[in-house]
Amino acid sequence: MLEKYKEIIDEALLKYLDSLPSYTIYDPIKYMVNLGGKRFRSSLTLLAADLYGGNPILAIKEAMAVELFHNFTLVHDDIMDQATLRRGQQTVHEKWSTNDAILSGDLLYALVNQILIESQSLNQSIHSVFHKTAIEVCEGQSLDMIFEEKNEVSEEEYLKMIKLKTAVLVACALKIGAMVGGATETDAQFLYNFGINLGIAFQIHDDILDAYPVGEKFGKKIGGDILEKKKTLMFISMLNQLSKKEKIHVNSLYESNDIKDKEIVNQIKVLYDKYGVLDLAIRRKDNYHTEAISNIMQTSLNERSKEVLLLFAENLMNRNY
Repeated sequence: MLEKYKEIIDEALLKYLDSLPSYTIYDPIKYMVNLGGKRFRSSLTLLAADLYGGNPILAIKEAMAVELFHNFTLVHDDIMDQATLRRGQQTVHEKWSTNDAILSGDLLYALVNQILIESQSLNQSIHSVFHKTAIEVCEGQSLDMIFEEKNEVSEEEYLKMIKLKTAVLVACALKIGAMVGGATETDAQFLYNFGINLGIAFQIHDDILDAYPVGEKFGKKIGGDILEKKKTLMFISMLNQLSKKEKIHVNSLYESNDIKDKEIVNQIKVLYDKYGVLDLAIRRKDNYHTEAISNIMQTSLNERSKEVLLLFAENLMNRNY
């Protein structure tokens, strides 16, 4: 349902990338953006502008900024996670070097700001929302790294982390699109809240798919979060229920150099099943999805426009990739 917006964004990004200088520092940026992706965050910016009666093309700069900022975070996230694949291809730091990836990521963020300055809206409120989001995303990534080293993380801490790392950018994309489209401040905030709740549900769903994939995973290792000891909702719930003997066993899995990755994932998933953490994650996801629906119903949008957003949310929660 977002395909027409994705096509607009892809075309705009292609023209933009072609306009960049031929210096080698731009090569990783062009490579990363050309890897593709769903473009769902930036598509939401155009959708929101469209639903509020504005010409979605007027929000193209904001949508490009959202998409390029998302790519900037992925370049740096891949470095921190020591990831080798992104969308089935080499990550930037693997294809070039860590130094090149850091520098090209920094340049990408500078380009994002340049694009925002060039936007037709020149709305300082939009710039404020965007830069507040950039700060929060960095805070969320910091928490994610801290949690990898912490033995105990609460569900509340996890939810705060994914709100900052993932949900705020979805919320920002919707809000700035609505603002360009002429939404009232109240409606723009309802869309922001919708994005927060949907973004949290989206991340929980993503965590579930990492451990319990449906079909073939594209360019991602099954159980990658488990192998990295990422404090997902399921991992946290499991840790909080383990017996003393089981905690010792789990620690030994990660400390051993002789156990294959697949076996670690399988043994952790046995504990997941024992303590019902998958069911817990599904319930939490569904709760946030329900809250997101409530946010949409509070807007002044007509029924058809509400249905568009509700259908998008439903499709996002049912995806298997």
